[in-house]
Amino acid sequence: MTQPIQIGVIGTGGMGGRHARNLAQHTVGSQVAAVMDTDQSRVREIAEYCGGARIYSDASALIADPNVDAVVIASPDPTHAEFAIACIEAGKPTLCEKPLATSLEEAQKILYAEVTTGRRLVQVGFMREYDPAHRQIKDLLDQGDLGQPLYFRNVHNHAGADIRDTTDVIVSSAVHDFHSGRWLMNSEIESVYVQWVVSDAARPESCRYLCIQLTFANGALGTLEIGTETGYGYEVYVELTCRAGMMRSQSISSPTILHDGIQIQTVDREWLARFDTAYQDEAQAWVQAIINQQATGPSVWDGYMSLLVADACVRSAASGQPEKCQTVERPALYG
Repeated sequence: MTQPIQIGVIGTGGMGGRHARNLAQHTVGSQVAAVMDTDQSRVREIAEYCGGARIYSDASALIADPNVDAVVIASPDPTHAEFAIACIEAGKPTLCEKPLATSLEEAQKILYAEVTTGRRLVQVGFMREYDPAHRQIKDLLDQGDLGQPLYFRNVHNHAGADIRDTTDVIVSSAVHDFHSGRWLMNSEIESVYVQWVVSDAARPESCRYLCIQLTFANGALGTLEIGTETGYGYEVYVELTCRAGMMRSQSISSPTILHDGIQIQTVDREWLARFDTAYQDEAQAWVQAIINQQATGPSVWDGYMSLLVADACVRSAASGQPEKCQTVERPALYG
């Protein structure tokens, strides 16, 4: 019988804790062998949940552990690049939460490191590829009955608690939507135009609602809308207008209830609940790919290209004008 993949999880907060629990309880072929966090109370709780995983306070030590076969990076965004490169140098398959890095320059270093090895080791956590609602849209599109897609619309709303600046919304949130657009439309994004509504008039960089207009290399158009302070909950959905019809994904998974003269439907409060199934399926697909020694899922190239689009968006926000995305040749490693 094949021994389970021994996995180390870096970061045991909301996202890292979710990954650790999914790998421990819902993923065939994996065992959480080690966990790392600077919050000792939190890391001990996750270690116990995972059956007594080894506890680290230093990520480098976890990555170097010879009894750790693969690594999940779910630490704060600014650490992703450093840890991803360390995992590549150690030759360990890695699931790195988005964004791949916090700057295009850092993402280029990861891309170069992986291309140099000649082997895909890092999968980026664009879990919408595993979300049933998004998968249905992708499958319908690939069947071809609706014809060529002409327009992509993505709505991504957060309940909101803190005021966020525009750059943070672009780099930390919109990268998911950039990837959804590239994946569903099967085309790179060529140019962007950013506008937003401020949260605080005294802080012009603050963002309550972000709108990004897109042009794709295949001639299609698109719009991304991101609300940071909706007040009602969390939802994500996409609409695709095609030559022979259109489709829209479901944004809410709960049932509609009619009772006592009213119709109600609850909205998820945060993304961990909305994408619960997607995270479980993502973890299983990643572990199976390691077992099969065949990388699948969103790649470093996808993470890099999403940050390349983010870079153009940051430039557009600063200039107030449409901006072109850089043209980059896809390395052969990514097909």
